[in-house]
Amino acid sequence: MPIATKNLKINSSVKHYALYRTFERALDNCPGFKIGGPGIVALVVPSGRTAEDFKACAVAFLYDGVDQDAWDHIGYACIGAAAKQEWIKSEFAERCGKRRRVLLITETSNLPPLVAVSVDTFIDVAPVDEFDLKEACAKVLKVRISLKQAHQLLTFPSDLMFAALRPNSSAADTIRRLGSISTPIADARPIKERTLRLEELHGYGAAKEWGLQLAKDLEAWRSGNLKWSDVDRGLLLSGPPGVGKTIFARALADTCGVNFVATSVVQWQAKGHLGDLLKAMRADFASAVDKAPSILLLDELDSIGDRKTFTGEYASYSIQVVNALLEALDGSANRDGLVVVGATNYPEKIDAAIRRPGRLDRHVAIGLPNEADRLAMIGQMLGEHEVADISSLGPLTESMAGADLARMVRDAKKKARREQRSLSLADLTSLLPDLIKIDGQYRYAVAVHEVGHALVGKALNIGYFFSVDLANQINPRLELQSYGQAVFGIPRVLIRNAQRYRDEICFRLAGMAAEQVIFGYHTDGAGLGATSDLATATGLAVQMETQFGMGSGLHHLGGGMTRGHIDLAAAPWLVGKVDAVLREELIRATAMLSERREIILTLSKELDLVGSIVADRFDEICKEAEPSGKAVGDEEKGGQRGQAAPVDENPTLFPKEARR
Repeated sequence: MPIATKNLKINSSVKHYALYRTFERALDNCPGFKIGGPGIVALVVPSGRTAEDFKACAVAFLYDGVDQDAWDHIGYACIGAAAKQEWIKSEFAERCGKRRRVLLITETSNLPPLVAVSVDTFIDVAPVDEFDLKEACAKVLKVRISLKQAHQLLTFPSDLMFAALRPNSSAADTIRRLGSISTPIADARPIKERTLRLEELHGYGAAKEWGLQLAKDLEAWRSGNLKWSDVDRGLLLSGPPGVGKTIFARALADTCGVNFVATSVVQWQAKGHLGDLLKAMRADFASAVDKAPSILLLDELDSIGDRKTFTGEYASYSIQVVNALLEALDGSANRDGLVVVGATNYPEKIDAAIRRPGRLDRHVAIGLPNEADRLAMIGQMLGEHEVADISSLGPLTESMAGADLARMVRDAKKKARREQRSLSLADLTSLLPDLIKIDGQYRYAVAVHEVGHALVGKALNIGYFFSVDLANQINPRLELQSYGQAVFGIPRVLIRNAQRYRDEICFRLAGMAAEQVIFGYHTDGAGLGATSDLATATGLAVQMETQFGMGSGLHHLGGGMTRGHIDLAAAPWLVGKVDAVLREELIRATAMLSERREIILTLSKELDLVGSIVADRFDEICKEAEPSGKAVGDEEKGGQRGQAAPVDENPTLFPKEARR
């Protein structure tokens, strides 16, 4: 990130610019002081640097943009490693004593007790790294260097290296000149990889928006302008494997300028028996509280389980683990400065109590990145490597997560290194799986399926219709993925009576019904996966019968009678009742679509051809194909039309899933 100061001395010197970057990064550990708050902060300079090296940084940071009348409240001092204790006390008293904002730049932590107890915090300044030098050369000299070249430059004595850098000299020339008069220093370091900030991440949608708002709220809280109770303190982050949930949490901590603590249930379990697990859990929460402000990441949170599903001899053990986590979450909610982020691939497997208000009550799902995000991510991963026409990778990387893209770029770089040449587009494309194009009869079958959802959804007023879409290709490495989808905005508030539940079941089965109307059979796409059409419809029917009193009785059965889970041993009578509801609604959907067979054929033909039909075009086709003028959605429901309700801004997808 560019430095914050406009100071001429800093911005006209590669050395001072690079040092200022390390200076600012160190002060990220003291955010209140960094934004102008009072305090005495001691910065311990890295080995090989002197305190005087950072004098220009201190002056620019403390005095630039500050009214001269306020200078009497600001002070700094530079302490050398060989300075005498009495001199340090005298210098500190003269330059820093009784001042509101003080920076102590020191080469040693061995300060006189009188000075040490006055310091609010000691912070180690990191050495200049490749990213610092690369940006300094670009901003000051307008010279572009690669991270590899920056790494080579940093292996030479710093004074020689900074002196050798010139505006009209390339990095290669500078390295050659340095090599002719000096040898690299022995303690050359590995190239340091910089952690991306949240602002730099792509493909995170609502999660990124939430994180950026959290950063603003935390800054307002630190400044005393916002109560901690008004800050979001818990987030449940979900998404398929490889989308970067852990990367998000780490970048969030960087952007917020807070400590980051990462742990998981698996790590706790590795400590030993139940007592050791609980001890490790409490220790991680205590550590995050001690380092507050902090972000605590609880990875693979679904592995802790749901108390409703615990049975057998280990049920008591598992219940105690969940209860201990709930206790820890409640305790952390009462501690200012601690934000807890839970990450999971399966949010439906998490105990409902964990998601109650005051715990992880905010849920944000991260999906697979779209084409624009994928291209931005690839460009970021390529770094200094210049590859022409990476836009062609957009369609070829469809259905790939961030982790898949990272592996592709990493392997391509390795291939180019092995052959000692520049990276090319062919290196990247050669590592992509052969995507399976969705075409021919199969594509048409998916189109029929999705058109069935769209027609019945509109007819039953399920929600605001946005579009119906087809995917062009699938990735054979992914076990479960969507081939097409009907997109509806579901009302946030509406009466959910028995008829509404039956309408939703009918809608879920409409893809299957459309296939039967057109082909005389249905394919397996309606029943693959826990979120498939048939699984969701079954779950709704189970809820009607076992929880909402909308079936044959008024009973409410807990335990395993949640959505998608049928305990045959507990209720053998349930299967027949659920099956009857499903069959009735499939018959209803089939009847509705049989009347619109010609409309299905027309819509499916266009969807097959163009891949997407938006709402206006969908209605236009229906009117052209229905001479009677009866518009889709004119059906009466239960004696009355469905009432309008606010529409959710986030559209819901009703995809056809398939397993490869």
